[in-house]
Amino acid sequence: MAKSILVVEDYPETLKLFEQILTGEGFSVKAVETGEKALDAIAHKKFDLVVLDVMLPRIDGMEVCRRIKLAHKDLPVIAATAFDVPDIISRCKSAGFDEVIMKPFEPDRLIAAVNKHLL
Repeated sequence: MAKSILVVEDYPETLKLFEQILTGEGFSVKAVETGEKALDAIAHKKFDLVVLDVMLPRIDGMEVCRRIKLAHKDLPVIAATAFDVPDIISRCKSAGFDEVIMKPFEPDRLIAAVNKHLL
């Protein structure tokens, strides 16, 4: 059975890109645009991994990650961010992210990060 990945990204083109790359690798992907939809999806379905944009409207990715980790501490969460500030990686790690991918990213980088946390 295919591993299930939740992708959370508010930019439609990037969301579609994530979805295409991951489904092309054989993963089952649910794609949502907001932190609220992500938290709702996790409350109703078991996922093997989450790819989460850091900059989301209303509830940002940092807070979404904190909430995910409170309820599912072993669920791997990968940050995807274009928010390139000097301490972004340490801020993401403090929020509970297991890994950080900077956007724009190479598809191979995404696949390597996902496989690292699913194997």
